Amino acid sequence: MLKRRQVIGTVFSAAALSILPVSAQNLRKGIIVVYSRTGNTFGLAQRIHEKTGYPILRLQLVKPYAENYNDMTYLARDEIRSDARREIATKIPDLSGYTDIYVGGPYWWGGLDVPMRTFLKDHPLEGKRIHPFITSGSSSPRGAIEDIRRLCPKATIEPHFYSSNSEVSSALNNLDKWIEESLKG
Repeated sequence: MLKRRQVIGTVFSAAALSILPVSAQNLRKGIIVVYSRTGNTFGLAQRIHEKTGYPILRLQLVKPYAENYNDMTYLARDEIRSDARREIATKIPDLSGYTDIYVGGPYWWGGLDVPMRTFLKDHPLEGKRIHPFITSGSSSPRGAIEDIRRLCPKATIEPHFYSSNSEVSSALNNLDKWIEESLKG
């Protein structure tokens, strides 16, 4: 016959065996917020989704930019210079439960695109870990990263991923490595 202490010890030992180690990753919850006019940045967002399982929140505008690149680019330049906003049509969910926010957008005229700037002005992501991913025709992402730091002063800005638009499809291996590193932190 088992003594009471043996039974209790056996029950606690069995319970301890069923407890799995908890890593930082298991406690984190992420979302991917992206603005993409041409689809290049959205392609990166899709790859991040495939690797992480995090949902994608694609920012759509109430009044979209012109399809013609020349018409769009000069308007975007003027909007950036005047610190304009673009009304976002996408319903933004409650972001309080997310620990990691992947923020993606194109680099326009020395900084982050206007729709993403609008989103970050409205949602400064205080206390979140932000993982920026930026695309550009040819420019460095430095100005976009500076914009994210300025608009999200109480967030942790993690290392960014950058690809020129012409190299997006060939950058997937580097993107995968960046995603893997972003999940470790």
